[in-house]
Amino acid sequence: MLITNHVLSGALIGAAAENPAAALPLGAASHFALDALPHWGTWLSRSHFLRVAVADGLTGLAVMGAAAAVTPPARRAAVIAGMVGAAVPDLDKPTRIFFGFSPFPRRVDEFHSRIQDEAPGRFYSHELVAGALFAGGFAALTAAARLRARKRAADADAGAGEGASAETDVPPEISGRTGARVRAGLGARAKEAASLLAPLRQRL
Repeated sequence: MLITNHVLSGALIGAAAENPAAALPLGAASHFALDALPHWGTWLSRSHFLRVAVADGLTGLAVMGAAAAVTPPARRAAVIAGMVGAAVPDLDKPTRIFFGFSPFPRRVDEFHSRIQDEAPGRFYSHELVAGALFAGGFAALTAAARLRARKRAADADAGAGEGASAETDVPPEISGRTGARVRAGLGARAKEAASLLAPLRQRL
């Protein structure tokens, strides 16, 4: 299966798992599960394979960057882990082309090759459909996560506003009693001042 679809499936797994430690191995397991399903393949020549592989690899990198950018920060690590796990099993292809070896044990490479169900003529019917499903699922989970994050932020702001209002707002009855006490105190002070000034007025 195309590496772009593996990356999309890893993003979906990471968005659902929400835990990088779980998303990484689940992404790797999904790679082998998808390669065992019918998918597009069987290249006409080495140059044909390279043309497809380069375009697919660049698209997969772009999808990785875009998925990481749109994912809320709380889930970003899990999504990245899922994508990395889903893409890693295909590292044998570029390392064989450029360096002439596979980074995996021989038995892993043999298993990976044996489970492939590739055939020509499956690009639109299999690869595009799978990619659309993975992208749609990831978009739905990401949108739901963003909505929940906004709701939590709005609830937190509302709670902070209510707390501040409770501290500053004074009930009318308390305000009225306080005003009466202030006025009574000022009246008493005025009377005391008048009584102190009365003898001075008489002398003058």
